[in-house]
Amino acid sequence: MLNIIKGAILKRKITLFVLMIAIGFGIYNYTISPRQETPEIVAPVALVSVVYPGASPEDIESLVTSKLEDEISELEGYDYSYSYSRNSIAVIILRLAYDSDIDGAWDDLRQRMIDIQSVIPEECQAISVNTDLTDTAGMMISMSSDVYSYDQLEEYAQRFKRELSKVDGISRFDIVGKQDKELVIEVDHQKLNNYQLSYNDLVNLIKSQNIEIPSGTVGNGKDKINVKVSGLFESVEDIENIVIAVSSDNGSIARLKDVATIRLQLADSNYKIIHDGDSAILLTGYFQKNKNIVAIGKDVDATINRLKQNLPENVKFTTILDQPKTVDESVKNFAFNLMQGVIFVIIVVFIGMGLRNAIIVSAAIPSSILVTFALMKVFGIQIHQISIAALIVALGMLVDNAIVVSDAIQVRLDGDEDRLSACVNGVREVAIPVLTSTLTTVAAFLPLLMLNSIAGEYISSLPTIVMISLVVSYLVAIFITPTMAFIFFKKRIKRTKKGFFRTFFDKMLDIGMKVKWLIVLGMFGILGLTVYLGFNLGLQFFPFADTDMLYIEIKSEQASNFEATESLVDQVTSVIEAEEIVKNYTVSIGDGLPKFYQTMPVPTPSQDYAQMMVIVDLERIGKNKEFVNMTQYIDKLQEKMDDQIFGGSIQVKQLEQGEPIGAPIVVRLSGENLNQLGDYSREVVAILKDIPGAVNVESDFDDYNYEFYVDVENEKAGYFGLSKYDIQNEVSIALYGRQAGVFNKDSNEYDIKVISDINEKDALDNLGIKSSVAPSKVLLKNIAEVRTSSSLPVIKKYDKVLTVRVFSGVK
Repeated sequence: MLNIIKGAILKRKITLFVLMIAIGFGIYNYTISPRQETPEIVAPVALVSVVYPGASPEDIESLVTSKLEDEISELEGYDYSYSYSRNSIAVIILRLAYDSDIDGAWDDLRQRMIDIQSVIPEECQAISVNTDLTDTAGMMISMSSDVYSYDQLEEYAQRFKRELSKVDGISRFDIVGKQDKELVIEVDHQKLNNYQLSYNDLVNLIKSQNIEIPSGTVGNGKDKINVKVSGLFESVEDIENIVIAVSSDNGSIARLKDVATIRLQLADSNYKIIHDGDSAILLTGYFQKNKNIVAIGKDVDATINRLKQNLPENVKFTTILDQPKTVDESVKNFAFNLMQGVIFVIIVVFIGMGLRNAIIVSAAIPSSILVTFALMKVFGIQIHQISIAALIVALGMLVDNAIVVSDAIQVRLDGDEDRLSACVNGVREVAIPVLTSTLTTVAAFLPLLMLNSIAGEYISSLPTIVMISLVVSYLVAIFITPTMAFIFFKKRIKRTKKGFFRTFFDKMLDIGMKVKWLIVLGMFGILGLTVYLGFNLGLQFFPFADTDMLYIEIKSEQASNFEATESLVDQVTSVIEAEEIVKNYTVSIGDGLPKFYQTMPVPTPSQDYAQMMVIVDLERIGKNKEFVNMTQYIDKLQEKMDDQIFGGSIQVKQLEQGEPIGAPIVVRLSGENLNQLGDYSREVVAILKDIPGAVNVESDFDDYNYEFYVDVENEKAGYFGLSKYDIQNEVSIALYGRQAGVFNKDSNEYDIKVISDINEKDALDNLGIKSSVAPSKVLLKNIAEVRTSSSLPVIKKYDKVLTVRVFSGVK
């Protein structure tokens, strides 16, 4: 070891050249390294959903959800699942054990869902499997207006999407919040009753008139000419003039327009975006993985600035999420912190060692940092908030080894030892103690590498970088510091008079040695005070995100009522708009916003749910006397919501770091009787509300809703040749609607939807039902009783067992 150190000093040109190469690689890697806001993790979570149009929650649960759950539970590595059976949709959130083969499990899951598609009702749409729930938007742009319609906003958004998708490094840009149009054929149920036609007949008839079949060719040899027979609808008039019946008496014909109204209109939307009170469309951008999003962001900004020049004045263009800007600021702050660290070290070391020594010692900081950057490339670590935090944590420790080594060398130089011997013997004297100190610190961070969870994966770069940088700083101290000392260190001039700091230190040491027992007792007192204060600290696994964003989850008391949710959102926006600290807000109704932060929970689509993202002015929060940080502001805002909002649950939440936890307190009640679970959950809610500091206490048990129940008299139905399928199918088409093909117009495709004009119970009673096996048609009231009953709007299960959960936040 000593020979290596001596050789490094004597061949210092080679030593410094090697250092320069390592630093050069570090600078190069810093320049090209991918920059992300958060580490990329593979979450063992998937979302499986399937739409069963018109089915009740009970039917969804028995015919779809249960079968999917049984299949999913057989996956290798299965841990647990949550399921939601709502009107017309089943949603299952699946979680695997962390150490399982995630990729293999997802492949198996997709294959199983393909296989089970034939087992569930054929009316179900294709099963959707989403295994990339950590996919987070890098940019989110709102295009809003109080003048232009959703259609017009979408046209402008399409222009931006086409150009922005061409930017190198962009994975995709999605348009969120667009309102689709559909061609609605609204059938007058009373007029249709005059014909021996069912709604199913109309659907099949429309499909058969809107079809294109290859017709072949005419001719021989080389003179063959293709033949094409017109088949697709070319106009709305083509649909209106479809012949639905011909009189056998006089040959008169009835057309579709005689029994139905045909119009192109906005589809019944259960999802809407609003930005600052105006209708909005969101352009959501996703970056390719392992790319420098800061550089990509600059190209995106340049494209946006060019496209914005052609936007009308009444279209407001707002960038509400800009991850490249956030990452760029983080990296710049780190560079600033690095410079601050070097300056502070120079000042502190200068007090005890002099300017020359301080500069040489301080050089260990940038050297160690830049060499660490080079090694980050080897270990596949990107620049993100965790790796930057790790470098800042390590910043104060990187100079320790160099200080000890340089001081040992300086002491020997001051003792008239020749320069080479002083450098070699100084390192030899402290090499083992410095190594022990370094390894002790490395060992302190080692347990963070052993966390077998998503949280461990999320912070894995922190201990890795700290350990790498400490090892690098040790090598710099052992080889580079003595080399630099050999070149620049000199014997210090002995001072006859002690300096101020040395005099102060000596006096304090004398006093301490005279009252040794008092010092020991004082230390025990400080230790006791430390333990006391430690137990009174707040406990949180990860700190909240240091960002200017918060989000609000809104849940209406009226399930399956989109208008009630919109009304509740209006109440929330009135409170938000009165907040001077708020810069802007964006709200989605019917589902969550595109995932704008990695730890955002996965919402399930529901007509009684809305989510709002709020951007606040952090500088004004810091200057406010009522609250000095985001957490306190959220508590105040929550109090305002609780006092002023009625008709639903409003939860103001702060973005989390690490693994998404959601509510810090969750009580899960499972059993076989949902009514009992609902009663018990109310008792738990009452208990939690009595605990000081508990906020947002609520149960996810949904009260029963009233519905119309069609109680079929099977004997009467059988007499008329009506099967259960005939009745359910006709009611489903009449009330929910049924797609009958696609209408192409001006290069756009619009779904054709057949539905009745029934909007009250009496009209439902007079719905005509046609038999599929007999030429009979009978009114629904003659074969069934339509009466009111109650049902659950959503059925929730945990691990295939009926479950109700109670959530509580902590103030």
